[in-house]
Amino acid sequence: MKKVFKFMRILASAKFYKTVLLYSIILVSIREHAIAQGSVNILTIPSPYLATGFKGNGNFNALIFGSLTSSGGDTEGRLGIKGDFNFPGSGYSVGTGSIGPKSPDNTDNFVVNGNFNNGASNWGLVGNFVYNTKSPSAALPSLNSAGATVTGGKVDHIIFSTDLLTQYRTLSSSLDAKTNTGTPVQEHSYDPIVINANSLGVNVFDLTLPTPFNGGTLNVVIGAGVTAVVINVKNTSVDISGGSMKINGADDKTSGPKVLFNFPSATSISLSSYALIGSFLAPYANLTGSGGSINGQAIIGGNVGQSNGFEFHNIYFTGTFDSALPVNLVSFTATGERNSVNLAWSTTAERNSSRFDIERSVNGKIWASIGTVASHGESTQLKNYSFIDKSPAQGENLYRLKMIDLDETFAYSRIQSVNVETGTAITLFPNPAVDRILINDNSNIKEVTMTDMTGRKIYQSDRIPSTGIDCKNLASGMYVVTMTLNNGAVNSHKVLIKK
Repeated sequence: MKKVFKFMRILASAKFYKTVLLYSIILVSIREHAIAQGSVNILTIPSPYLATGFKGNGNFNALIFGSLTSSGGDTEGRLGIKGDFNFPGSGYSVGTGSIGPKSPDNTDNFVVNGNFNNGASNWGLVGNFVYNTKSPSAALPSLNSAGATVTGGKVDHIIFSTDLLTQYRTLSSSLDAKTNTGTPVQEHSYDPIVINANSLGVNVFDLTLPTPFNGGTLNVVIGAGVTAVVINVKNTSVDISGGSMKINGADDKTSGPKVLFNFPSATSISLSSYALIGSFLAPYANLTGSGGSINGQAIIGGNVGQSNGFEFHNIYFTGTFDSALPVNLVSFTATGERNSVNLAWSTTAERNSSRFDIERSVNGKIWASIGTVASHGESTQLKNYSFIDKSPAQGENLYRLKMIDLDETFAYSRIQSVNVETGTAITLFPNPAVDRILINDNSNIKEVTMTDMTGRKIYQSDRIPSTGIDCKNLASGMYVVTMTLNNGAVNSHKVLIKK
């Protein structure tokens, strides 16, 4: 009866008035094809970040790296919070699942790494509750599972380290770097935004929403053979109020695709009276939810404000994002040491992975492969890798990993920067230059090239003439002069041409 009453309360709330029709169409299908939080995908917390004795896996409905402050709403699946939990009222519940399935009875489903502050009563908890500290007046949740436990004084039961957040930020960046398979369509500003996913496997789209996006419709149409849809929302600030979202082609399949909304640049997201159907990756953002819901897994890098019945629903379309990335990269560092650069990286999961190509650039435009390291192929354990660049360029060196799958699909890591001073300095002068560029010593130079900042090559020679590089006909702007030395070292300099 509690679940029935709760569902009636949701229907009556402000968040539902825009989405009743949508839910009436897909609710039966979602109940049939939703899955409990037992499967694992790329949004799951890797096992090294779960403390010894943690019960269950790292598959959470909502994982919040800031604090959660709520005045109305709940989480129907599992909830993990790095900061504090603040709910001054009554009625918050975790794991009960009336829209999607409830959480497992015997796992750690509610974890608060900071302070727990709840009102006089709540709707209860399915599974176990683990917290660090609690306010003196805070009411512990009532337990709705036989044998469930409450444990206080636990720090880092989920190990919310910087590396874990970096993993999700790297994942977000890698998904954002994937090649688009299509383009959203909107003929007029008052028409729905339509995303047609027709390619086999993982479909990727870049989407820039109007700001604000008020009362609009987003329609995702999924064709046969699609395993996942990644929608990279490019806005730095997102404001969605009212309107609706539809998925066609996924809710009526026994093995339908997943939809993931990725926010690689957003620092602020507001959802008001809007049901977002799909998982949610926003590793840099604060989220404000007022009415409405996120229907899938949610990874949120900042704080969450929850009001007017906003909910995290434990609803997943079956299928997987696993093929979206060959590996889960948890760290990537570059460290200069004398005349070399040491690169190190770690993964916690590899699926059909082939290799890592190490790429270097001096301007962020032109990238060259400087080496390859074979991967482990299949792994669910922490794996460490390293590579030494013995011939870095003079000055700034940019590095990235190209993570390549067995079928040659790939994704990029985040970029690391190292400044290197190698041996005897080679100097270009004058800088800024007007008519020509001279060099202090060209005896060790094997080849020299000059490019503009778009990467277009405008000069190439096996040496620099004693009269220098003629730049009388070059437009004003920044250029990169790259010299390959006889010993294989590469030396690059930025030169400003000023007329």
